[in-house]
Amino acid sequence: MKGSLRLLILLVIFFSQYIYAEDYLRDAGDGQPKAQYLYAMNLLKKGNKNEALDWLIIAAAQGHLRSSLWIEQNIDYQKDIFMRELITTNQDLKNKVKQYTSEELKEFQKIGKDGNSDTQFLLWLLYINDLHITKPKAYVWLKKAAFNRNPRATYALGLLYYYGYIVPEQKSKAIKLFKESTALGYSFASTFLNKVITSP
Repeated sequence: MKGSLRLLILLVIFFSQYIYAEDYLRDAGDGQPKAQYLYAMNLLKKGNKNEALDWLIIAAAQGHLRSSLWIEQNIDYQKDIFMRELITTNQDLKNKVKQYTSEELKEFQKIGKDGNSDTQFLLWLLYINDLHITKPKAYVWLKKAAFNRNPRATYALGLLYYYGYIVPEQKSKAIKLFKESTALGYSFASTFLNKVITSP
């Protein structure tokens, strides 16, 4: 009796972990950076480091700081120009992307409505890092920031079109946005574009 109970418990644990992994994969493929990070951690437990790193790079390229930190701490990123620039570009976000009070968030939304593109983009980044902004609201802020010619928001919108996250996949539109972001002064957009064009 004890043996069959133990076996049942092990089966429940196994299948629940499998279901969680499948949920993470579905949400990761849907473009959710938190899910991409969690799925990558799941892959690492299974020893699939290369596949895990691919997911971490996609999440970090969107501005997900936990993914960026993992890369920084576990990969010799200094030897790779793309990785080095990815980590460097996310360093600037560390003091901005954090837990804010509901009053602070309301103030940010007010500032965003007044047309401040940096604040509009910050609200997008809070969604990216799972900090109390919903995807639909965050997407509206991202579009406003890109419309207001925020360089990094323009790049972030390009990422959505490149991968088909939230919006239908349109590589040509994505490339145009990466080039526009570069022209506006966000050099990592060009680095990312060169990486995806030269990747097999």
